[in-house]
This record gives sequence, C-alpha cells and structure tokens, in this order.
Amino acid sequence: MADKSNFSNDSQDLLIFLYKKRRPIIIITVMGAVVSVIVSLLMTPLYKSTVILYPASSVSVSKALLGNTKGNMMAFGEEEETEQLLQVLQSNEILNHIVDKFNLWEHYGIDTASRFAKTELYDTYNSNISFKKTKFQSVKIEVYDEDPQYAADIANEISLYGDTVLNNLHKGRAWNALLIVEYEYKKLSRQIQKMSDSLTALNKLGILDYTQQITAYTSGLAEGIAGGKISREGIKYLEDKLNSLKKYGHIYLELSKFIEFEQERLSDLKGKWVEAGVEYGQNLSNIYIVEKAEPAEKKSKPVRWLIVTLSTLSSFIFAVLFVAFADFFKNFKAKAEKE
Repeated sequence: MADKSNFSNDSQDLLIFLYKKRRPIIIITVMGAVVSVIVSLLMTPLYKSTVILYPASSVSVSKALLGNTKGNMMAFGEEEETEQLLQVLQSNEILNHIVDKFNLWEHYGIDTASRFAKTELYDTYNSNISFKKTKFQSVKIEVYDEDPQYAADIANEISLYGDTVLNNLHKGRAWNALLIVEYEYKKLSRQIQKMSDSLTALNKLGILDYTQQITAYTSGLAEGIAGGKISREGIKYLEDKLNSLKKYGHIYLELSKFIEFEQERLSDLKGKWVEAGVEYGQNLSNIYIVEKAEPAEKKSKPVRWLIVTLSTLSSFIFAVLFVAFADFFKNFKAKAEKE
C-alpha cells in the first residue's frame, strides 16, 4: 500500500510540476511542431518505383539441350544465384551505366568540380536506389526520385542492363572455352591426319591389313611348300611379303590403334566444341522480371504527418526535460547560495 501511495504522490507531483511549467512546455512544443511542418513542406517529394525479378537457373544451356544433364534451364535460380545477381546489380559497372545514361550528375545537381563530387554522387545514388533479397529468393529493386517517370525508367534500366552484364560475363567465359576446345580439336585433327598419311604410305608398300595379310601369306607359303605347288619365285614373293609385314607390321598396328583411339577423342572434342558454341551464341535471359516498374501516382517520401508527429513528440519531451533541468538548476543554485 505504501508503494502505491508513493507512486500516486509522485504522479501527482509530476502533473503539478508540468501544469506549473505548462507555458514554456507549450511554447517549445508548438515551436517544434511549426518548424517540423515548415521543414516537411520544404522537403522534395520522392516517388518510388519497384522492380521484382528472379535469377534464372545456372543449368548449362548447351548441356540441357544437347546432353543428358538433369535440370530445368527454365527454372528459377536458388539462393546462390540470387546472391550472385545482387552482386552484379550492386556493381560499379551498372552504377556507371545508370549515371551516364540518365545524366545523374546534372539530375542530382552535383557539382562535378567539387573535391568530393564522386562521393556525393555515390551517396545520393545509394540513398535513392536499393537492392534487397526477399524471403521468396527474389530480388527487389527500389528507386526513389522526384520525377516518377525517371524513377520507373531507372528501375527498369537497371534490371535490363543487369541481364546484359550477366550475359556478357557468361559470353566471355564461353568464348574462352570455345577457343580452348577449338585449339585442341584442330591440334588433334592435325595429329590424326599425320598418322593417316603415314598409314597411307604403308598401304602403298602393300600393307593393307596386317592381320589378314600375315595369315594369308603364312598359310599360302606353308601349303605351297608342303604340296610342292609353288615355284621358287612364288616362295620368294611370299617370303618378301612376310619380311615386309614383319618390318612394318607393328608400325601399322600402332598407327591403326592410335587413329582409332584418337578418333574417339576427336568426336568428344567436337561435341564439346558444339556445346561451347551454343553457350557463346545463346542470348537467353538470365533473369525473370515478375513486376516491371511503373510511374507512381502518389509520393512515397516524405510522410509529412509522421515527421510532424515525431517532431512534435520529440519537442514535448525536450521541453519537459529542459524545464525540469532548469528547475533543478534553479533550486540547486538557491540552495548553494543559502549555504
């Protein structure tokens, strides 16, 4: 009961104190409210435009179309692709493109001769343009500007140019891959051609099929000698053929196996060459625009009633603290002088 009584007495004392000091409190509060109204009216109204987009899946287009890779290239990207898209949208390449295309130096009224002109430009850009990842793994682009059409145009241009930057990154990588595969394919083709030329030279020496020829010549020589049905010239001919096969046969076999093996490699490289060409030549979009920016009909900033309300409340609190401190200081000074 004592605590409740003390609380009641303290509350009454506070109310009595506020009532006695009502005039300065009201004056300061009203002054704060008037100033906040004037400031809010002087603030430039800003309009907001929003673009919502999803990154495309990172599944390889060439493998999805030409190979057996599982995955839907038309699907939305996951968290990793969303983070990559955010990095691209926040890059200096897009910032510089937007600054140049929309002449933001002049639009934001920034003096290019100023010592900190770039810092001022970047701060203004970042305060008016933001990129956020939503809980649905999409990316939201928000642009504020005093011109609603300008805000919509900038938001849409960021999304479109972001897709262009991603395409350029992919094409650069695909072009390098294409050059590598093309080089290896042509190099292997030349090697196979050299081996084929060597094989042709052996064919001219009469070595056409080592396995069949050595079987036929050996069998013919054995049967001819055993049956006495072959002349000395025939035996000499067969022996010469067998000696030629003995001399060049292993080279023929090695070349044949090498060409067969390298032809398989060449076929694989050709497939990779085609895939790299498809990757480089494709112009599929890397983003899905779910919501395109439109010029806003109503301003988004400033919210004048909120500014006035918060400023008035802050002024009232400041007034109470000010008069309380002034009263405390007055009493403290009187007590000090008395003592």
